Amino acid sequence: MAVITKEATIWKATSGEPPRTVRVALVQARSAVGTETFDPRDDNLARAVESIGRAAADGAHIVVFGEMYLSGYRTDEWLHKWTTTVSPPDRHVKALIEQARSKHLVIVMGAATFGAATPGDVYNSTLIISPDGLTGVYRKAHVVAFPYKFGVANERSFYSPGMEIPVYETPAGRLGVHICYDVHFPEVARVQTLNGAEILINTSASMAGFEEYWTHLAYTRAVENATWYIVCSVVGQQRDTSLFGGSQIVDPSGDVVAAAKLNEEDYIVADIDLDRAHAVRATTHALSTRQPALYARIAEPLRQP
Repeated sequence: MAVITKEATIWKATSGEPPRTVRVALVQARSAVGTETFDPRDDNLARAVESIGRAAADGAHIVVFGEMYLSGYRTDEWLHKWTTTVSPPDRHVKALIEQARSKHLVIVMGAATFGAATPGDVYNSTLIISPDGLTGVYRKAHVVAFPYKFGVANERSFYSPGMEIPVYETPAGRLGVHICYDVHFPEVARVQTLNGAEILINTSASMAGFEEYWTHLAYTRAVENATWYIVCSVVGQQRDTSLFGGSQIVDPSGDVVAAAKLNEEDYIVADIDLDRAHAVRATTHALSTRQPALYARIAEPLRQP
């Protein structure tokens, strides 16, 4: 399914200023899971290359994949064997860089990555890749560890938490990237917005049972920051975890301009008018009426007994 709100100017890596209308493609796809003897990254990368080509043919400036797409969200205890090295970039990262370069677009894709400060630490990450190389790696700050009605989310058994929530400068605009459960913490989206993000992108593995959760929180994060908010999820069954998808693009006033089907693979593409956020902020004053001095308690660590 393709939803294109208006014609976008095809952007090239050498065009200078980012376009004010950015065409974004979301790839809601199944992702193979690794085992003791199976590295899922080759299969997942091969399927991604097809989708990247489709996005490029559609004139997309950015193509987004879901949480841990490259590595398989439920690869779990085998992640130490199939985790991606970004410094120096391994062959999978190099292949994605070549795709971004040859297709003239920005790729946003979830993957497990090794840390640099403590070798061997594994992070639930999202790669931001531009035509000129690896722009950055966002490492999930809020790692899930709680029971829910269909089981237990136990990411903390496998991942270390990230310690930064940056904004990434790309040829297609300033992106605030975060991952899945990070949406539960309004401070993440707010800090990225205040640091200049023009588009907030959440790469997700949206679990069955949380459909309404995602509907409400994506709307809320868009409206409270008067910004574009994107969720792109992997979909399908991974071990005993059912991922429903629910990928969507929400505009700064909370309107859903494009949404993927539930519980199946889908592909959507839509145009994002970056000036739309300016108009909404000028009329709602969502950011200018804040009183940060009243919120100091938020930044204080929780007092423990």
